[in-house]
Amino acid sequence: MLLALMATGCDARLPQDEMVGVGITGIDHLPDHLSIQDFWVNGYNAAQAGKGGSTVCCAMLPARWRPGLTVQVRWGITNWRDKTYSMHEATVPVEHYDEVGRLWVHFLKDGSVRVVSSNLAAWKQHADYPGPHDPIPQKEPWKMYPRSEGEPLFREVEDASKEADDGRSR
Repeated sequence: MLLALMATGCDARLPQDEMVGVGITGIDHLPDHLSIQDFWVNGYNAAQAGKGGSTVCCAMLPARWRPGLTVQVRWGITNWRDKTYSMHEATVPVEHYDEVGRLWVHFLKDGSVRVVSSNLAAWKQHADYPGPHDPIPQKEPWKMYPRSEGEPLFREVEDASKEADDGRSR
């Protein structure tokens, strides 16, 4: 019997990790003319990413972090200036946590995504917050670049974060 246990590996004797429902908050670090209007984590709709004050329920995380822990993030980028949008998807590692907390999804200027679980608020710039510490833009691009009445909906492009190549002035 001991040989059978050894052959199946140590993990076969460990109970499954307890899963915990956590709130999701998206932080939009993109330039002023871009925004994340919708995003999803493992299929859970998390609504709009913004300044960090809104939380949507819920994603599931293990009570204890484990190496290799990832989530599937899907998001849409709206380019209000160029009137375009694009959809993106990535498998993103969840950074190490000692205690499970709110799931903070950071959409960074370079196009990458960071996922942090923390009970500290990202927007308060707390020194112990494990995620990015750059200032969170306070923006409302839909007011800066309003859509005119009757104007067609935004067109889908490969990457709305790139400048339009249609010759419009910036």
